[in-house]
Amino acid sequence: MRGKNLQQLLAEAKANVGHISAEELREAEHSVILIDVRDEADYDEEHLPNAVSLPRGYLELDIDEVAPDQDAHIVTYCGGGTRATLSANTMRIMGYDNVSVLTGGFRGWKSEGLPTEGS
Repeated sequence: MRGKNLQQLLAEAKANVGHISAEELREAEHSVILIDVRDEADYDEEHLPNAVSLPRGYLELDIDEVAPDQDAHIVTYCGGGTRATLSANTMRIMGYDNVSVLTGGFRGWKSEGLPTEGS
């Protein structure tokens, strides 16, 4: 039996997780746990306000420290959406049912002129 390629995994993940626009995130900003799954260097350079850095490679190891309440609304983002979508799907498999992906990712947020933090 053949395994799935990235496009198949991504399509399956997109169908299994929620999506949130930049505007919706701005309205819900204080009621969500916002997770930046990019590399730490990218996070350190610039990130969304109130975001927590949890790189994709550490997600399974550290998610319970970042989000101990599996019922909390969690929003993931990366540069464009691939890592965030795969991360959100992994969290869903781990029992986090209220996970969304920021549509357009960090680049989409920034292109809308929305605020960021960092050096």
